[in-house]
Amino acid sequence: NIEAQRGNNRLSIIWNADTSVQYDILIPDGFYDVTALKYYIFNYMVLNNLYLVDANGNNVYFIEIVTKPAEYAVQLNIYALPTAAEMTTLELQYPTVHSWSAPTTATTPQLIIPSQAFGNLIGFNLGTFPATPIAENIQLISIKTPQISPVNCILLGCNLISSMYSNPSNLFYSVPIKAGFGNMISETNTSLIYNTIASGNYGKIVIEFYDQGFNSLRLHDEEITIVLSILKG
Repeated sequence: NIEAQRGNNRLSIIWNADTSVQYDILIPDGFYDVTALKYYIFNYMVLNNLYLVDANGNNVYFIEIVTKPAEYAVQLNIYALPTAAEMTTLELQYPTVHSWSAPTTATTPQLIIPSQAFGNLIGFNLGTFPATPIAENIQLISIKTPQISPVNCILLGCNLISSMYSNPSNLFYSVPIKAGFGNMISETNTSLIYNTIASGNYGKIVIEFYDQGFNSLRLHDEEITIVLSILKG
């Protein structure tokens, strides 16, 4: 659900410590639910020392993405970076290696969603959250239904078909996705509806795969069986 060809694999963090620095995150192609995204961001923060450590040795993070099942939404939690005095009071310490110091005034970092393609995954529009740094913790709820799985069905196209009733004109079948991630998708059609083969000479049959938005799909698993029924007129 996240890959470079979808344009939904990037986001950025503005770390508003003593000096504001922007960090651009590139997410490797893969399937990520909201929890996996949260931990990927946490891991990025660890690798770049963008966190603090509490008195028990636990990492304290300041940007968090979580699900809100009751509201069918995603919540973005952003916590203000404490001042040096507040760190002492809260018994927080810098990680062993760090390149930043506490801000003079408690200030939130910011999360940048650079594309609507990524925003759709978690139900936000593109933009910077919060728009300007603030001194208090903030929780933001997605403004639309998250689409963490952007492919809801598979549309099949064939070079033999040229239909006036579909766009693209080569579409001839749709396969609903009923299986969970990583499981086999199986579909059996018991009521055949035939399409007219366009006039011409064909040296091969080409089957193409699209999502519900007619975007081409890339096959990661090429173990596939397709049975075509062709009537001789």
